[in-house]
Amino acid sequence: MRLKSALVSVAVLGAILGVHADPASADDTPAPVMIEEWSLAKVSRIGQEIYRYDRAAWLATDVLLAAPDKSVLQDLRGWIVVPEGDALKVRFIAAGENGVFKPGFDVVVNEQGAGPMTTAPENAPLPPDQLAMFKARQTAANNVGRLVCSGRFNTVVMDDPDSDGWLVWLLTATDQANVVPIGGHYRFTISADGASVMRRDMLSNSCINGQMPPDGAQPAMLFFTQIVSKGPVETHVFQSILNRVPIYIGAADKVFAVEGAHVEDVTSQVKP
Repeated sequence: MRLKSALVSVAVLGAILGVHADPASADDTPAPVMIEEWSLAKVSRIGQEIYRYDRAAWLATDVLLAAPDKSVLQDLRGWIVVPEGDALKVRFIAAGENGVFKPGFDVVVNEQGAGPMTTAPENAPLPPDQLAMFKARQTAANNVGRLVCSGRFNTVVMDDPDSDGWLVWLLTATDQANVVPIGGHYRFTISADGASVMRRDMLSNSCINGQMPPDGAQPAMLFFTQIVSKGPVETHVFQSILNRVPIYIGAADKVFAVEGAHVEDVTSQVKP
């Protein structure tokens, strides 16, 4: 089950590979800043991709943690997820000489699960696009806004389909089995070289958590209001898929149903 595996990964690798921050106080909530609006189709498509990339990362992490020699973790600085045909290759990045980043270990993940860990050839360089991708992750991590809802972020980096740059998400992490973090996520648009923030969107205005039943039973649904956009965002899709729960979003004067990858305006069904 994804949650149990993720908790192990967080506990063991969080201090090494995670993006850390000091949780913010929620006492004074500033006025919301509206984010870039996406179509429901794009929200659904990107939300599914975030789940695929996140799943690949935690499955690959499990493979890495199963390695008998734990010294392999010492030089690792993070990871990127690279499409490889219908699969995803998780590349763990290591620190080389003179601060140069290099490939460390690779794990290929497909629908069936993760393959074995392979070691990159000694002294192999990190391809320029992968270095830019890894830099984009670091650039986003260094530009977190005021809202920090936990001590650590998970990260997802992928090609921006609408530019030559990168999309980076900093996702609020939790080690609590029954908590669904809805607030505190960020979406960054980063330049092609990975060095500059072109846009930063804070996907909520405050720290918001959903609560799942402690006995493992599924709730009928979770409901939240969204005030930084006129509809649901991709992290709602991600959390719905991840936690296998419908999430209903009230935004402006509308209500939207997010049921896994299916996102629909249901205002006419719930309002007289």
